[in-house]
Amino acid sequence: MKVPCCSVCQTRYNEEERVPLLLQCGHGFCKECLSKMFLACPDTTLPCPRCRHVSVVGNSVQALKKNFAVLALLSSSGPIPSSAGNLDCDYTDDEDEDGDGDDDGDDVEYHRRSSRGSLASSSSAAAAGGGCGPVIEVGVHQDLRLVRRIGESRRAGVEMWAAVIGSGGGRCRHRVAAKKVVVPEETDVDWVLGQLENLRRASMWCRNVCTFHGAMRMERSLCLVMDKCCGSVQSEMQRNEGRLTLEQILRYGADIARGVAELHAAGVVCMNLKPSNLLLDASGRAVVSDYGLAGILKKPSCRKARSEGDSLKIHSCMECTMLSPNYAAPEAWEPVKKSLNLFWDDAIGISAESDAWSFGCTLVEMCTGSIPWAGLSAEEIYRAVVKARKLPPQYASVVGVGIPGELWKMIGECLQFKASKRPTFNAMLATFLRHLKEIPRSPPASPDNDFAKISGLPTEPSPVSDPEGFQDYSNHLHQLMSAGDVSGVRDLLIKAASGKISSSIYSLLEAQNAEGQTALHLACRRGSAELVEAILEYKEANVDVLDKDGDPPLVFALAAGSPECVRALIRRGANVRSRLREGFGPSVAHVCAYHGQPDCMRELLLAGADPNAVDDEGESVLHRAVAKKYSDCALVILENGGCRSMAVLNSKNLTPLHLCVATWNVTVVKRWVEVATVEEIADAIDIPSPVGTALCMAAAVKKDHEFEGRELVQTLLAAGADPTAQDAQHGRTALHTAAMANDVELVKIILEAGVDVNIRNVHNTIPLHVALARGAKSCVGLLLSAGANCNLQVFLQTYEVLLVHCGCLTQNHI
Repeated sequence: MKVPCCSVCQTRYNEEERVPLLLQCGHGFCKECLSKMFLACPDTTLPCPRCRHVSVVGNSVQALKKNFAVLALLSSSGPIPSSAGNLDCDYTDDEDEDGDGDDDGDDVEYHRRSSRGSLASSSSAAAAGGGCGPVIEVGVHQDLRLVRRIGESRRAGVEMWAAVIGSGGGRCRHRVAAKKVVVPEETDVDWVLGQLENLRRASMWCRNVCTFHGAMRMERSLCLVMDKCCGSVQSEMQRNEGRLTLEQILRYGADIARGVAELHAAGVVCMNLKPSNLLLDASGRAVVSDYGLAGILKKPSCRKARSEGDSLKIHSCMECTMLSPNYAAPEAWEPVKKSLNLFWDDAIGISAESDAWSFGCTLVEMCTGSIPWAGLSAEEIYRAVVKARKLPPQYASVVGVGIPGELWKMIGECLQFKASKRPTFNAMLATFLRHLKEIPRSPPASPDNDFAKISGLPTEPSPVSDPEGFQDYSNHLHQLMSAGDVSGVRDLLIKAASGKISSSIYSLLEAQNAEGQTALHLACRRGSAELVEAILEYKEANVDVLDKDGDPPLVFALAAGSPECVRALIRRGANVRSRLREGFGPSVAHVCAYHGQPDCMRELLLAGADPNAVDDEGESVLHRAVAKKYSDCALVILENGGCRSMAVLNSKNLTPLHLCVATWNVTVVKRWVEVATVEEIADAIDIPSPVGTALCMAAAVKKDHEFEGRELVQTLLAAGADPTAQDAQHGRTALHTAAMANDVELVKIILEAGVDVNIRNVHNTIPLHVALARGAKSCVGLLLSAGANCNLQVFLQTYEVLLVHCGCLTQNHI
């Protein structure tokens, strides 16, 4: 039968000194062990030995709640055999185990491993009691029986099996997973076994890793024995239709980052991080598996190593390690040698930084449900990753799925081409933990609570299972917001408003997470009008509440691009003329223009936002929209009173009109001419930039933009632009510039607008002079036919030699 015992001291619970007590995280331990640990704590808190969650204890562990489920089980369990005195798990099985009692179809882990911190004590206890510790000694357990195939392997000669391992006596058996690897004849088996033993020793004290117990020979194969887990991140994604929730991403990410960080500290490079190799243990935590094996079980004969004279034992490349190309870092595609590319100064081969790239690809898949580089062959992935230095196209899809901005940025840093620029796993762990603080921790499955479930006995419910007892309702509200649970949010707010819970509606709505954001900020960040309206139903909601950066919820709604949220906030009286940075920064209209949301911009301007507002850097709202090439947003600004902004100079002495011409934005310029008043056009059209007026800029046609340039010149001249304006560098008018470029069409447009064909520039030359000097024969004829003056003595004296050389000064032209 199952005998409950403390996983720290391995001693059976009783109703006196060993009474089972529950920490706030849901894990249970005996009173004696908790008392000893509490004495060593500097304050009134106690970290859980298993999950490290900190519980507030008070002055004594006597204040902790008892686990009544286990106590009820103790009173009904009868006498316990003395052989159960030293146990190494929260419960063990005292029933006889014969060789025929295996359940081949059971996917649940047979033995639940205790905390890594108690390995030494567990092993000694197991030795004394005849059992086994959490780490199975393969040398003692030589009886390995493969039960059934599990999973799939993309590498030929590799199979995964559910197995049972035991000692010769038959009393000790463990359900494990075994990786069966066919060993080629040329393989140095002794070297491989030595490397596997080094791997086992290096990883044995690491947390959040799937325990590797060792290897044994079986015919012409090696069997690698490891813990059998209940699932993987990949299977969890498949169960959730391809994607994970934000809580799962953060929780699994923290587990994986912790595991890889400890492996790196132990000198182990994982090399093969991907969702199928991230397993879930019995408590639902993610653990890293297959770490370091790719470098040991690589092909014994790699053509790249032979051709380059490298040692087969230190050589490592994609061909011999058989890594998945979808998750392989750029440096993993090449052997460990100095790259022939002189600009690739980071070509150091596979390293700990390579794991960061693989983890970044894994996080992309966890966030989007799409495999990185899906649909591409290995050769195409190689060209994209190594040659073109591109990011997986699926990375762009991470934006907009409710992922915090800091997490999205961290994933991008993982995918840096240069390995040294990628973050460490300790830094990534800190990022995950920061965001996990916003999500209330649901009590994990306690071994004691699991035991009560298995027993099926009617017991008094544990106080921990009652969320009303200790839950932080503000965190719970934030969690519901992050999950987009509208009904859950409404129910919680109704309870708070009616006084059914301890938190008031005001305290819930004013509570801030680690980033200083309230529930209304989170609702707007999701772009959910339903969540926003659910909060704004209560008069206690402050529609202009600021986060720690001084941003109101309206900013988050604009960034999310939700006009419905913006409309709901405006109806409640949101300040559409507010400015960030304590009133000295950009307006909310600037924020909207920066994100290019035309529908949101329309809502703001109709509600009274200033379309001509200027920020602390001298940029108008129109500057922001035009600079980001958001034409639709710029049109909304112009149509709602923003035409006057065309005359505003920013810190670089550029107006929005200059930016429109510089970006060939014909649509915005035409619309401005249509809706602006004569005075507004006159104020802006001839303002000089550092290179000249808008007309001069438009005439300086660039290759592939000739059509847009001509349209801009035609529009500006029709609107009253000064044709005599000259550029700052060369003193050329628009006609001079067109003639010099031999752009016949542009010259026609300017002449048809009524510009004088003999217009002079600062050097007292006319367009014909420039066309002749540049040999622009087509324009020369056009200018002469338009009445250009060719009888200028000064011109002849100065340019006679050049004109004869160009073949332009002929009897027909003079």
